[in-house]
Amino acid sequence: MRTPKARDRRMANWVCFSAAVKQAPQVSLMHLLSTCPFLIHYCVLEDRMIRRGFLKNMLGAAWTGGTLLEQAVFRATQARAQSAGAPTSLFAIEKVADGIYAAIAKPTALINCNAAIFENSSDLLIVDTHSKPSAVVALVSQLKKEVAAKPVRYIVNSHFHWDHTQGSPTYRKISLHADIVSSVATRRLLAENGAARLRASVEDARKSLDGLKVKLAAAKTPEAKAHFTTAISETNAYLREMANYAPELPNVTTDGRLVIHDKAHELHIVFSGRAHTAGDVAVFCPQKKVIATGDALHGFMPYMFDCYPREWPATLRGWAKMDFAHVIPGHAAVQHSKDRFTHMAGYIEELTDAVVKGKDAGRTAEQLQQTIKPASLKSLTRDGYGDFLGDSLRKYRFLDPALSKADIVSDGVKENIAHIYGALGRA
Repeated sequence: MRTPKARDRRMANWVCFSAAVKQAPQVSLMHLLSTCPFLIHYCVLEDRMIRRGFLKNMLGAAWTGGTLLEQAVFRATQARAQSAGAPTSLFAIEKVADGIYAAIAKPTALINCNAAIFENSSDLLIVDTHSKPSAVVALVSQLKKEVAAKPVRYIVNSHFHWDHTQGSPTYRKISLHADIVSSVATRRLLAENGAARLRASVEDARKSLDGLKVKLAAAKTPEAKAHFTTAISETNAYLREMANYAPELPNVTTDGRLVIHDKAHELHIVFSGRAHTAGDVAVFCPQKKVIATGDALHGFMPYMFDCYPREWPATLRGWAKMDFAHVIPGHAAVQHSKDRFTHMAGYIEELTDAVVKGKDAGRTAEQLQQTIKPASLKSLTRDGYGDFLGDSLRKYRFLDPALSKADIVSDGVKENIAHIYGALGRA
């Protein structure tokens, strides 16, 4: 039994911590810990105070879905992200099924991916983590308001690309017990390439600034001026934010099917073959008939630099055999049929066949780019798939407003030809 003096001393400590947390936008986590040295001790031993609602009463509208230490880390991370100057309204939250949501990424100069949010009985599983820490902070804040104030328990990296994984360390900071799940291949690729791809993205962003400034100076319309001004601002914010970034590797991997059995539903994390990369996984909920596909299936022209073009269509067709009605893609809008699996597989297959024939005939990638045009590809003209891609890219990508829909699709086909040409010898 605690004495009155002990209770008074403990309350004084909590008042001290509360005051520090409320100042978190101006202070670091290390300052919080140094101001309140009892914090870690009470985070472990006094968890029942949180369960009794003490934290909610003390912190008001602050995040109440995690442990006390996670609260402090979230506030400190939020402050650092906001100080980088990054935009805070980055996603549109859409309910896809009971307990399942899509966070659709709004257009930004440095692209973010969508996130799929699966609300379990007492926590969340989130698929993909965007291109930067500030995007994670923005999404977590939004989820607390629009979905549920539950802690993030699982983070799934659908594949290893930077715009889907560079927020992973931030989730681990604000959800201390969260597991990062991926395929075996994705973990290997992140270990081998994650740091180099980060350096490349930062260097590309830095190099783009001069060109953006030239385009801003030449802009004639208010729309164009606003576009390039925003692009410069967001690129500078990205460079500041990523200055001290270090990648985080998944700590749970699968080379087949991993099933999470929750009271609310089952979640199947499925790797069934190479596609967009060597390690793409889907997250499938059979009870709610929803699948999250990362970049193996989305509403843009496929990005094919790391792809396996001969295997990708088969992987898509294999996933399409699962019983789902709703698709949360890695980019662009939620889809409510399996049609895009057929369309995307058909496009990749047709373009790959054309590139293979051209390469076998001794033609260069540049020569093929001059002869293989969108209008010659039946897969793009069938069911208006090419128009869908152009409209989707215009709506969800941060593109030069001077580009026409035809230009967007044509540029995408040219890039795909070059990437397929280089990928044909990939083992």
